[in-house]
Amino acid sequence: MSAIIRVNNLSKQFKEITAVDDLSFTVNEGDIYGFLGQNGAGKSTTIRMLLTLVRPTSGTISIFGKELFTHRTEILKQVGAVIEKPDLYKYLSAFDNLSLFAKLSGIKPTRSLLLDQLKLVGLEERAFSKVKTFSQGMKQRLGIAVALVHDPKLILLDEPTNGLDPQGIADMRNLVLKLSREMGKTILVSSHLLSEIELIATRMLIIHKGKKWWKDMWRNY
Repeated sequence: MSAIIRVNNLSKQFKEITAVDDLSFTVNEGDIYGFLGQNGAGKSTTIRMLLTLVRPTSGTISIFGKELFTHRTEILKQVGAVIEKPDLYKYLSAFDNLSLFAKLSGIKPTRSLLLDQLKLVGLEERAFSKVKTFSQGMKQRLGIAVALVHDPKLILLDEPTNGLDPQGIADMRNLVLKLSREMGKTILVSSHLLSEIELIATRMLIIHKGKKWWKDMWRNY
């Protein structure tokens, strides 16, 4: 099984604060990789480094077998991400949001493709409703549709269940499983909820104060 992400001895220092401290892990093709830790453990900083939004103080990241910061544009074309709450245009419909973000990604999607994407995340009946009328769970699912619009191989989800009610959490869990099992996506999902990640992860890593604390539970479905 090939490695999609390789992180070696990654660290990030913000003045006197060490947000990530000598972190190493590997995400393999087809994984739902659970990235666990309390709030402030360094999860979001790590994901931002994986997306080149933050430059590491030291260490290396390779994705799809290529050094991330050297091959940034090529790699990120194959990556979709939702970081915390998705940025959406609340006065536009779900369909128009998806269409706009597709065009910003350089894609010219058909109407049927956009509707299929909304159906995938369970929003087909609200395709032409304005986002300002959506619940947080619906916004999260639309954010995932945006992240998927360019058909990425790798998906990074940062705390996708934050602020969701129990039904919203269950919907998100089922969507992640569907993306993995039916669409063959490799997914890294961060959370502070061990009980939730245990239900979906094939492998996991727990970090504490930026350091690896425990790693590599695995499960065969």
